[in-house]
Amino acid sequence: MRQSSDQQQSAEQSTFATTATGEFICTDPECKTKPVFKRKCDLTKHQNNHRRPRKCPIEGCTYGGAEQKDLNRHLWSYHPVYSREKNIPKEETMCDFPGCDYKGRKDNVRRHKDTVGHHREQP
Repeated sequence: MRQSSDQQQSAEQSTFATTATGEFICTDPECKTKPVFKRKCDLTKHQNNHRRPRKCPIEGCTYGGAEQKDLNRHLWSYHPVYSREKNIPKEETMCDFPGCDYKGRKDNVRRHKDTVGHHREQP
């Protein structure tokens, strides 16, 4: 059942407050940081971390991601056959250090570069 726009607005309003200067504060009971945002769209993006609206389509899997890229990364990590069949875009980055052929997710390439020193210039 879909909520009416009034119900959606009411539910949305219950998870944030505004400051005297018009900034938005997350009031989700699970939120430990209670950050302040100048724009409501930034608050909404933050609150997606609480809601995890992108649900895994695999039956029995309980994963939920804040953004589509998070769900895609999950699908490739845990359900690669499904990902290939459905042509899910794969986030893959190459190490740009000369002579290195390492490739992987952006966060893994960053860790690789830090670990082996590929973020520094060659001597």
